[in-house]
Amino acid sequence: MSITDERYEASLARRTSSLGRLLSLVKKDLDQRLTEKLLVLGYHNFRPSDMVVLINIDDTGTINNELAKKARISKQAMSKVVKNLEADGYIATRKHATDNRASVIFLTEKGKLLLIDASESILEIEAAYIDTIGEEDIATLKEVLLRLHAGLKL
Repeated sequence: MSITDERYEASLARRTSSLGRLLSLVKKDLDQRLTEKLLVLGYHNFRPSDMVVLINIDDTGTINNELAKKARISKQAMSKVVKNLEADGYIATRKHATDNRASVIFLTEKGKLLLIDASESILEIEAAYIDTIGEEDIATLKEVLLRLHAGLKL
């Protein structure tokens, strides 16, 4: 067996408990459940990737570059998502008061309702997760993720 084959076999053996794989699978499950719940509530154009933008818009509005930084995506990708969300009526943009090159992005009433419905749907999804692993383990999971978040300064 070659060194590559040995390393590959070792990689396969680690796959089932890989942190990246486990987090990815739970994130995909959460996204799927959330999308299904929001579809039932009438949000037919919702995409899970939109949420990373919506949850980072401040009450006073946020400029595109700041949103991109918070969401950890490129300015170009953020501009595309903003354009789609604006077309769907979830956000509105206004020219920045002092910088003509920048636009300030705000949630519309429709966007605020989406965030409210998404938040309530997440609570329902969390309840299903509690049914699966228990309230104590969910609390521990949240605590660990919050510590990781803080430690990585995310």
